Amino acid sequence: MTTASSIPDPEVPAKATRRRFTAAEKARILDAYDAASAIERAAICRRERIYSSLISNWRKARASGRALASKRGRKPDPNAVEMTRLQKRNAALEEKLVKAQQVIDIQGKVYALLRACAGESADQLDLPPWNKRPST
Repeated sequence: MTTASSIPDPEVPAKATRRRFTAAEKARILDAYDAASAIERAAICRRERIYSSLISNWRKARASGRALASKRGRKPDPNAVEMTRLQKRNAALEEKLVKAQQVIDIQGKVYALLRACAGESADQLDLPPWNKRPST
């Protein structure tokens, strides 16, 4: 008599997923396939559950110098990639500019404070060159 645990689950998964091979797996399979005889090649295809057409595609990719781990699908627009990179760089430079302006402002205040501590009145202070007002 069979138990409930030995009966396979008849439920079918909602959506099958594609197998994905890493570059190392592809290289391993290609090396084994190239070193094998015709009968062994068929056994390798059965063992790995792949078609010989897939191996020929991997061979072409390796022969052309492309990476075996290339991604499928639409490639990103090079102009959009460059635009994104430039926008990030612009944002970083704007942050640096804000920090530099804050540092310059603080330096002016420190200069004025030191001059005031030296005994000069605030009206007679020499302003640093970056804070001098044009004379009218």
